[in-house]
Amino acid sequence: MAKKIRILLMKLITTFYRRALVFARPINETIPELNPRLKIVITPLRKEELPAYFQLRSDQPSDVIQRRLAQGDRCFAAWHEGRIVHTGWVTTKPRYESYLRRTLILQPGDIFLYDHYTQPSHRSLGLAQARDVYVLHHYREEGYQRSMAIVALENKAAFHPFKAMGYRSIGMFKCLRFGLWQWTWEETWGEDPLPVSTKMGVWK
Repeated sequence: MAKKIRILLMKLITTFYRRALVFARPINETIPELNPRLKIVITPLRKEELPAYFQLRSDQPSDVIQRRLAQGDRCFAAWHEGRIVHTGWVTTKPRYESYLRRTLILQPGDIFLYDHYTQPSHRSLGLAQARDVYVLHHYREEGYQRSMAIVALENKAAFHPFKAMGYRSIGMFKCLRFGLWQWTWEETWGEDPLPVSTKMGVWK
């Protein structure tokens, strides 16, 4: 009962006050070698493989995914026995984050990880970390220098996988909102620059 009350209280608080940590790691640092506890093959998703994607992510509108691909975002899929069991998206373009109601503009040489999902029956098997290893190698070859992601402060379960991959928190975005009004500010810890936060555009 107490846990349910804490969850409801947190949902109420985050309706008005939201905080998101910014995690980052240099791509040219040593990339760990990980062996997931499931035999998988990781590949960039091709358009002809979208039906397999929607078998896993039936909750997502097709037009949203088509727009992501059209603007150059890439989805990396982990396959097991002919089915996709995990996906993660990467962009190098401005990214609208609905949690903050802001568009984040990356620094040159940055990649931004978002919308990671693992089939519930295949969680806690190291699939997200294995996909991240693949992504880091992929973008290192393309000359990118830094990998980034944001995580809601309340989502503490997501901290460990990022830290295990060598990411560290370099700052935080905060926003206070009442209806259409919103005040957004940031904290930077150290010299690593955060993405630029702006009101422009709406992207999913």
